Amino acid sequence: MANVFVEFFSDEALENVMCLLQYKPDTVVYLGHKETMLTRKIRSLTNFTKIKSPNTELVFIEVPRDNLEECIDALNNVVDRYPDAKFELTGGGEMLLIAFGYLTATREVNTIRIDPYTGIEVRMLPGERPVQAKDKINISVQENIILHGGLLTKQTGNFSTWNFTEEFKEDIRDIWGIAKRLRNRWNRYCSVIEDVIKSNPPDDYGYFVLSISSLGEAVTLFDMLNSKGKLKDYRKDSKKLRFYFKNDSIKNIVTKTGNILELHVYEVASRKPELFTDEIIGAMIDWNGEKNEAEKIEFANDYERYMNASYDTINEIDVILMRSSVPIFISCKSGKASSNSLHELQTVTSRFGGKYARKALAMALPCEKSANGTSFFKQRAKEMHIWVIDDIYSMSDEELLRKLISLH
Repeated sequence: MANVFVEFFSDEALENVMCLLQYKPDTVVYLGHKETMLTRKIRSLTNFTKIKSPNTELVFIEVPRDNLEECIDALNNVVDRYPDAKFELTGGGEMLLIAFGYLTATREVNTIRIDPYTGIEVRMLPGERPVQAKDKINISVQENIILHGGLLTKQTGNFSTWNFTEEFKEDIRDIWGIAKRLRNRWNRYCSVIEDVIKSNPPDDYGYFVLSISSLGEAVTLFDMLNSKGKLKDYRKDSKKLRFYFKNDSIKNIVTKTGNILELHVYEVASRKPELFTDEIIGAMIDWNGEKNEAEKIEFANDYERYMNASYDTINEIDVILMRSSVPIFISCKSGKASSNSLHELQTVTSRFGGKYARKALAMALPCEKSANGTSFFKQRAKEMHIWVIDDIYSMSDEELLRKLISLH
């Protein structure tokens, strides 16, 4: 049978799909141990396959963890049934790899390995020298979450809050420039504005009338926004401030302290689509995606069904970038960050990215240092393999982009 690949089932979800992504084969045979080849992982892999390669048949064969002869027999049976199959060697348990060594000592088999980090494929044909080739394998943020058993919910920012037109990207750049000038005051002013606007909603046309005394110094932010064209019909006297926001997106930025940093990181990353092949902001992840199997299978082609799905346990990640098939999880903090921030990022990244994922904490302000000039927070982050990009207020866009690129 032509176009068949054999994978050694891995704990790392990404290692199970490299040949699937590259070749869209007729059949993929998975050999794995009971302790690894769990039902939920098979279910997630099956859902992912229905989206990325719906005509591929998946075959799962369970082999013992501690019986070498049975593992060798299983491999021989696979070669007998699929004599032209190619074995992909990225994952797999120790016993299976030992058994494969025995197999190749007596039978000629085609082997390949595709590195999830780099996309480089090494092809090893019997009697020939290994050949390397770099292939472009991409998956989206949504597909990566599905592969790991979760689901992006309809509350995710790209779906529910933001519309990234070129005009809005220009708005983000302008407002980020204001935030850089205000630095620590940005959070303070936004918090005041949020409270005042909650107490003084606009009229039916979106026209705000706010008391200057209640705003205090935060009036400065409105003056700066108006100078950049982000307000309309702006009027200010000794007691009142009257205006329309240019649009709801501007209002959403000004009334939540952390939004502008998240948007800035997202917008800067989006300037390199050849490197960051997908981006999601405000990713709301449903951990119990297995309860929505039908929805997940149809999402690629049925957006209305996606938006009407129901969800269970939810976690949020501020920004997720994809670099080909490798996800980068970024938590953004416009104020101080605690050790809880590191643990939350670690937990979500481990669950929905595995060992290949990258994780970073993006901070608008510099990390606090101790008397001897060291940062215990940065040291703790380093121990958890979390990159800290701090003092972004002081960075140029180009410098931030370089740091984001270096996360890979």
